[in-house]
Amino acid sequence: MLNEYLPEKLVQEMDAQRRTSVHRRFSLLPDFADDLLLNSYRNNTITHIELKEIPSICEVDIIPIDFIPEENNSTIKHIVLPVMDFRSNDEKENAHFRNELTIRFLTALLVDYEKQWYLGMIRRRTLYILIKSVERAKHQHSLKLHWKLIVEHFRLSKWLQNLRRLDYVKWINNQTNKLLFDHIFLTIELTLAFHSTQTRMDNIRKQFPELANIDKRIWNKVYKEIRFYHLTASYILLDLQKSYEACWRIHMTKRCAQMLLKYESKAITELYETGMLGHTVYLHILELIEKKSLNLEFYRVSMVKGHLKTIENPFDLLLLFRSLPNQEKTRWQRIMKAKHRWFQPDQILFEKGQRVQTAYLIARGIVECKIDAMPTYYRSGNIVGIDALFSQDVPAHDTYRVSIGLLEAYCIDGILLNQFLQDKNLAPSIYQEIAVNVLINNYQERLKLNRLQLRSLVHTRAKFYWNELDISIQLKENQRLFILAGYVNHLFNGQNNKYE
Repeated sequence: MLNEYLPEKLVQEMDAQRRTSVHRRFSLLPDFADDLLLNSYRNNTITHIELKEIPSICEVDIIPIDFIPEENNSTIKHIVLPVMDFRSNDEKENAHFRNELTIRFLTALLVDYEKQWYLGMIRRRTLYILIKSVERAKHQHSLKLHWKLIVEHFRLSKWLQNLRRLDYVKWINNQTNKLLFDHIFLTIELTLAFHSTQTRMDNIRKQFPELANIDKRIWNKVYKEIRFYHLTASYILLDLQKSYEACWRIHMTKRCAQMLLKYESKAITELYETGMLGHTVYLHILELIEKKSLNLEFYRVSMVKGHLKTIENPFDLLLLFRSLPNQEKTRWQRIMKAKHRWFQPDQILFEKGQRVQTAYLIARGIVECKIDAMPTYYRSGNIVGIDALFSQDVPAHDTYRVSIGLLEAYCIDGILLNQFLQDKNLAPSIYQEIAVNVLINNYQERLKLNRLQLRSLVHTRAKFYWNELDISIQLKENQRLFILAGYVNHLFNGQNNKYE
């Protein structure tokens, strides 16, 4: 009696705790005689087995094939089987392999960062940021999180943003420039440290090919993901090198000095160990090296007397105004200063379908427009949204957002755009920029040309006429005329048609 009651009671309690239906499903099965049971389950083939895995038992709809009752009065009401996972675990195994691969790769990155610090390529502060990012990413099994946490340090702090609003005070402006210089310095260092690990994945595959052969599909997926982040980092480095030349030059000089000091320390130690240097001389030279290394590690970079740690004026980076006479350039610099803005990483400038009331002339940074799966990047000198602002009735072609890193841009509204178009020196360049954006957003698929080819086409073929009348344009039979602004009269077979 106890043998029959105890399993049933345990199953009922289990059902109550875990909200399962094991007892109810087995209690619906009728009692069978021994002969009937044996004949039924030995002669028939089982066609359906439903397994439901729970932490401690596995539910089934039928009794096992080799079940033989030991007593005449026994029933098949109560069956509790040990845990056996008969299902295909492809999804779980794939997820487990991907997670394990991600952890191993993040561990390799961590070792690489520590080696970079040991060689003098990065500071201790930068190493701590990277270690913290890797450890958090390992808990989430996410390469994306590691890159995202690095990018978080590219953002301007609220304190620095507020200080920039007080740039009319000279002392505050000088302090703000120093803080901004240090911020860009850290951005360069973090991006270089991450970009320097781009060969880690290939090294793992060469040294441990069996790991990649376990599941090449998952390996390729992880490889493409990290490759995308490294490619993005290379775009950022190119922009930083061009946009912040002084900061880049100082950083690379400091980096080389730190690495040379590390090699000098190692060389001096080897000379001492071989007996070529005395103990007193060795300690003196080593003390000088360590003192200089500590200064480079923990103190701000000092400039040569007469030189300031300043960020280049973004207006001077724009080719649009570079060829103007000095007087005109000064006038436009005063106008554009009020339009200067900073934008944080991933900040949206305007969304797809939105009516554009402000275009953005990029001075520093990268703007991303993701069409389908392929992003398009706009850098210094491009004016995003200029075609929609010029047309007024055309919405934004797609969503434009700030890519990884800070963005400095000048806001161009309808009033400022009209000033550009009325200036004889600037109007041709502005119209060319409008034409390029119109062709890219509306005719690129038909022309089957990329963005650089379209820009080159406009630069070589575009003609600009300023308040000129009675200008005749001869077109061949296979040629077409793309009119951006103004109108022409078309004479053909005695008919005069006006096109705008």
